[in-house]
Amino acid sequence: MSNKKNKKIVKFHRMSHFNIGVLVFLIIFVYMLYNIFQYFTAKQVAVYEVTQGTITQNNTFTGVVLREEKVFQTEKSGYINYYSKDAARVSVSSYVYSIDETGDFYQEIASQNDGQLFKEKGSYDELEKTAANYVLDYSNANFYQVYTFQYDMEAELMEAIGSNALSSLDNYNGGSAGFHSYLAPEPGIVVYNTDGLENVTADNFTEDIFNASAHTKNNLMSREQVTAGEPAFKLITSEIWNLVVPIEKDLAEDLAKESNIQVEFKKDNSTAWGASRILNQDDKWYLIINFQNSAGRFATDRYLDIELLLSDTSGLKIPNTALTKKSFFLIPKEFLTKGGDDNTNGVTRQYEDEKGKTVMEFTPVSVAEETEDKYYITGNGLEKGDIVIKPDSNEKYNLEETASLQGVYNINRGYAVFRKVEILFQNQEYTIVDTGTNYGISLYDHIALDSSAIKENEIIR
Repeated sequence: MSNKKNKKIVKFHRMSHFNIGVLVFLIIFVYMLYNIFQYFTAKQVAVYEVTQGTITQNNTFTGVVLREEKVFQTEKSGYINYYSKDAARVSVSSYVYSIDETGDFYQEIASQNDGQLFKEKGSYDELEKTAANYVLDYSNANFYQVYTFQYDMEAELMEAIGSNALSSLDNYNGGSAGFHSYLAPEPGIVVYNTDGLENVTADNFTEDIFNASAHTKNNLMSREQVTAGEPAFKLITSEIWNLVVPIEKDLAEDLAKESNIQVEFKKDNSTAWGASRILNQDDKWYLIINFQNSAGRFATDRYLDIELLLSDTSGLKIPNTALTKKSFFLIPKEFLTKGGDDNTNGVTRQYEDEKGKTVMEFTPVSVAEETEDKYYITGNGLEKGDIVIKPDSNEKYNLEETASLQGVYNINRGYAVFRKVEILFQNQEYTIVDTGTNYGISLYDHIALDSSAIKENEIIR
């Protein structure tokens, strides 16, 4: 019993050992949580690297041909026959058409063909070519072109009849009281269609002329009989002609610098140079191209599909979302000075402190553009109406004049800096800007992809 009482139980206390591994893990874990929190709460700025690029312009248009044209009316009523080919050059001694009041001559010519206009198979080539071109170019959106096709086919057939009739013409001249033949009244290119635009010029046209469906060809050769006073034919009396093309304002501003433009005509893939000018009329913009020759090539055409052979625009390619505008103060160049610890650009600003004491302070500024006599500047603390002092002088200048520049935010240094750009060309997604612009951007610079998501001098994480 006593032995049990004398026994003492001694508790052993273990020494606690500090586990540095757990501490390191906790520090890393907390650091990761902090970075995750920062990532999801901090404003994210997408970065775009400036590259060299090209934007191909869509320069295909439909233009309206305007030229010197004269419409001549028939003097008699009766059956009509034509003798010169459509779009052929004629002289004052060339037969153009005849009127047969009785119809005898017309019936004799028709009977001579005996149902067959062409004696050789190769003579049908032009008809086949006309039909093939129509089928290839057909579009439901341009259904009115079916009338042009009808005109072209009928013109080919009537030329064949007229060619046969010409050999019999001398036998009838003067031999019938009801027969009248007519020579071209002056030299020119004879055309056997009218569309109501013969008197329109580059000086008096209206927007209505570009509605092709409202100005289809009136085929003069498809008639057997005419009434005195109806159009007989028209003459193109000059080799000089104009092509009027409706264009957008941006292209008009670019082309205003040009005096000559090369054009490719889609009809035959031929090219030609023409003198160009820009016309603004009723808030619409038009390109007018003047050609000095080749009027006969498109004598029967009023509307021509063309491509302006302009060089594709190359330069630094940036997305449109990166563009922004910034307002700057304009100061005379002699008011800019150097100062501060790193000898940066700045101005000497004069102001009164809270005690009414005049203070002269150097304020760092950034220069974004320069003209012949002024700098575009911006700086923290500068406000409209501030006074700046000319170095080594008491001459003062009030900050009043401002101007805006277009640019982007450069983030090469980890914070947003405005840099000017000079736009060469722009489409819906991208802009081509000039290279080597003073105070601008360079190839491989990093800029903010979305200028609206960042402010100038903001630090980029």
